[in-house]
Amino acid sequence: MSVIALAAGAQLVVSAQQPAQPPPQPPVFRTGASLVRVDVTVIDRHGAPVTDLTAADFEVSEDNLPQTVETFKLVSADGRQAEGDETSLEIRSPEHAAAEAARDDVRVFLLFWDEYHIGRFASAIQGRKALTDFVASAFGPTDLVALMDPLLPTDAIRWTRRRTDLLQAIQKLEGRSHVYLPARSILEEAQLERRDVERLRSEVTVSAMKSAASYLGGIKEGRKAIVFVSEGLPWLDRSDEVSLLQDLVRTANDNNTAIYTLDPRGLGADVADVMWMLADNTGASAFVHRNDPGKVLHQIVTEASAFYLLGYASTRNPADGKFHQIKVRVKRPGVEVRARRGYWAPSTTDLDKAARDAASETPSHIAEAIASLSSTRPERALDLWVGVARGADDTSRVTLTWSPRTRAPNPAGSGATLTVVAHAEAANETFEAPVAARRLSFSAAPGDAKLSLIIRDEHGATIDEDTRSIAVPDFAQTPLALGSPQVILARNAAELKNVGVDFAPHPGREFARTDRVFVRVPVYGRAASSVLVTARLLSKTGGDLVTLAVTPPRAGLDVYEIDVPLASMARGDFLIAIDASAGDERVAALVPLRIVS
Repeated sequence: MSVIALAAGAQLVVSAQQPAQPPPQPPVFRTGASLVRVDVTVIDRHGAPVTDLTAADFEVSEDNLPQTVETFKLVSADGRQAEGDETSLEIRSPEHAAAEAARDDVRVFLLFWDEYHIGRFASAIQGRKALTDFVASAFGPTDLVALMDPLLPTDAIRWTRRRTDLLQAIQKLEGRSHVYLPARSILEEAQLERRDVERLRSEVTVSAMKSAASYLGGIKEGRKAIVFVSEGLPWLDRSDEVSLLQDLVRTANDNNTAIYTLDPRGLGADVADVMWMLADNTGASAFVHRNDPGKVLHQIVTEASAFYLLGYASTRNPADGKFHQIKVRVKRPGVEVRARRGYWAPSTTDLDKAARDAASETPSHIAEAIASLSSTRPERALDLWVGVARGADDTSRVTLTWSPRTRAPNPAGSGATLTVVAHAEAANETFEAPVAARRLSFSAAPGDAKLSLIIRDEHGATIDEDTRSIAVPDFAQTPLALGSPQVILARNAAELKNVGVDFAPHPGREFARTDRVFVRVPVYGRAASSVLVTARLLSKTGGDLVTLAVTPPRAGLDVYEIDVPLASMARGDFLIAIDASAGDERVAALVPLRIVS
């Protein structure tokens, strides 16, 4: 039975000698019409939805040019179970919730409690009271409702129809504006080390809202509602506020999600502009300057009970990557119309990339890197990382780190040893270390080598053996090269403070979202002084998800460092793509990782 798991630190996927790529092809400009869909809520003087309109009652314009309504549908849902429907309302699983949410007759509401921007006492009390009144009396039996806060990942959202569960959860909500201790996670512990912690909290809230809107778009095509409970986001710089909030509004509109805003402070509060802007630009309402917010929140459910789906073929057919304004007017007097203010058109580059992505299979080096996450059996007892770097005397050094797996029994006692036999063209060398040491390093000649690994117990009996092939670069002669990327793991504040230069690379590739993870990569060669290092987070199929910040070498740490945002990532497999370029030289590496909880 194999008990050793060998995990390479990364896969080098592009060499410095790679042939030059052909020049990019010019964009292809398409003709024809693009169908644009707009969800429209129409309210009468009494706040009730108007449900007897026809397509002829609507006038739609895009960038002030009239458009012809080509598709038209009224969607009605009152939250009541249809007569004769004996289907159980109880939500049994996340999969069951997703199936229910996709139905046209099921309304979906996400309550987002922005604890970072809600006062600890009066504001939190008012907010809890408002949500309690809202949940206790506004929803119908089939409505799906969930709670979320800035630190909750979207795959942990739990939809329910049990109002008692929601009410109990609401009573536990806290306001944590300017409250930093105790920290909820290692992510918050890391925030305390930054001087701009309040700014960072605002960015976390906006990022979580954007993820929520995208998530809602994935589970339901029709209209969804987010109820954003907050006192606003005052700590963003004006330029960042515009870009971050525009991106949030764009994501909400693209995913047909209305963002209703509630300032729990009531009358007399100095309401932040962002509360008006988010609601106004996503076809929703801002509930501010109210001493009875629990009652007015009922309007959210009322507006979700009936809305119109309008579709038109844009006469502009934009593919310019710009924002295009939509205006919807109803010919009937005395009604209020709510719809999204516009949409961001894809650029021709975006369209061509989407077409290429759809037509192509997962690249082989991407598939190989992802496959390495599942290449060993679950009963293995050791995770082991093998990396190569340049030594102090310009020689190449091979380093191994290992650790016992917690999900399998460890057969090695206190006297167990790990023996490594390095087979190279010139000669074979043998190295040995106690299993308890968890680290071994030795010099190696450039070229291909094979490592034979043997674990022996305290009596000298062989427990297991395995082999691994590695390529040892000649760091002294190459114009540009990467050392093996090292994953550095800190599971608590104490470990985080001790993450120094000689912190051992973590051999595993499975992590929890509460872990703090860094990737460190050294760059060598004659061109290293002018190198540009970038990093991206990729999906398991190689799709770009987000650009990651790269910290250059600094005093006491001569490697590039990437802080991996595990807290905002869903469960699943991902890749970190690292690229280094200097002039015509380019090298790259992939680091696979898996989020398990």
